[in-house]
This record gives sequence, C-alpha cells and structure tokens, in this order.
Amino acid sequence: MSPLVTDDMKNTGLRLLKKGRHGLIRAVFSRAGFILLFLLLQIALMVMGFGYLREYLPHYYTVNLVFSVVMALFLLNGRHDPSAKITWIIVIMALPAFGALLYFYTQSDLGHRLLKRRFAQLTEETRGAIEQDKATLDALQRGAPEAVGLSRYVNRTGCYPVFDRTAVRYFPLGDDLFPELLAELEAAEKFIFLEFFIVDEGVMWGKVLEILARKASEGVDVRLIYDGSCEFLTLPRSYPKRLGELGIKCKVFAPITPFVST
Repeated sequence: MSPLVTDDMKNTGLRLLKKGRHGLIRAVFSRAGFILLFLLLQIALMVMGFGYLREYLPHYYTVNLVFSVVMALFLLNGRHDPSAKITWIIVIMALPAFGALLYFYTQSDLGHRLLKRRFAQLTEETRGAIEQDKATLDALQRGAPEAVGLSRYVNRTGCYPVFDRTAVRYFPLGDDLFPELLAELEAAEKFIFLEFFIVDEGVMWGKVLEILARKASEGVDVRLIYDGSCEFLTLPRSYPKRLGELGIKCKVFAPITPFVST
C-alpha cells in the first residue's frame, strides 16, 4: 500500500490515513466501536450475574459476612499498595459476590502476567550487560550522596548503571523541543529508536514520519513502539503494517482485547 501524499506535504509531512478515517464515525464503526461494544457487554453480563445471585443473598448472609471478612484479611496481607487495598476492601464489603469475582478476574489477567514474567526474564538476562564503573559511582558518592541510594534502586530493576560525562537539556514546552527533535532525527546515521504513548496523524507526526521513512530508505534502522490504546481512537490496527511497508519496524504494547483486557 503506497502512502497517501497530500499537496501540502511540505507543511504537514507524511500521512498514511485518509482524513475521513478520523472522527466520531470512525470510532463508532471501526474496531474501536466493536471493542467498546464488547466491553459494555462484558460489564452487563457481570452485573446480570450479580443480580441473579442477589436473590439468594438473604439465605447466605452469614456466609457472605464471613467471606467478606476473610477477603478483607487476605487483601490486608497482600502486596497491593494501600490505596488499592482500601478500594478493593470497600468493593468486596459492599458487593461480596460481584466484588470478589471482579477482584479475581482482574488479578488473573493472563496476558499481563505472562508479559511481566517475560520482562523479568529479559531483565535478568541483561542485568550484567553493562558493568558499573566504580570510579563513577565513587564520584557520585562524593558529589551527591543523596542520589546514591536512588541510583542503586534503579540499577536493581535492570541494567542501569551510573554514567558520567553526560548532559541533559530541558525543554519547557513541546514547541521548543520539536525543531530539535527533527534536527536529531535528520542527523541519525545508524539507528532511530522511538517510543510514544499517543500517536495520531497530524502536522507533528507527519513531519516526524516523513523523516523516519526517508531514513529507513537510506538504511537506518528505524524502530517505533506506541501504546495499544491508540488503536482504540486514533490509529487503525493495520498501522504497524503500513509503517512496515515504509521500512519502519513497529510494535504495539498493551493492545486492548475484548474479554481479556482488564
């Protein structure tokens, strides 16, 4: 599929979607609309199930009370953060059957748990890929001892040693960052790795995409990942494939899946 090139390419950059694909109509009649429909159906089935069980609650009041107390003790001794514990305790005490089912459903998110397990495996495999320079760590101890504990904590979550001779430039506004971003992309010679939470076609992304496509054609390794929630409103599910046809390697993380995503 060839990309759609508009007459005002110089101003808006590269676009892969027709303008008609945006807006409320697309959200209702696209995959996003079906996802929303299935999610609403899922909620309706859970509420109906609770309504059915509610008829029998007077006969099992004592059992529900004991069950709620046991669940509260279970949550208090769990590994959740305090705000999550309080939230779940309130839900389960108010709606014992529905709340417990909802809790175990959300906690047994198979896809998320498999992803976390895979991430932990990759973290362990790459933990020693970059060794911590002792002289750099000692210099941090002398110059900013309050940051040493934080650096060690961050390094425990993966391979993130402390480096020296680094520089950070702060941009107060995205408008200030954008020209510098385009300049850095233009200067890339070997690889471009980008991560975004929200991607939508427009002037900003159009100019970035135009550079990415050109760099990929020149042999630069271009890779992009973005949040799967973009498929719900801003981008079609086929967007990574369209980017692949431009030579851009693209992955979507945490896609929304009906009856699976919690």
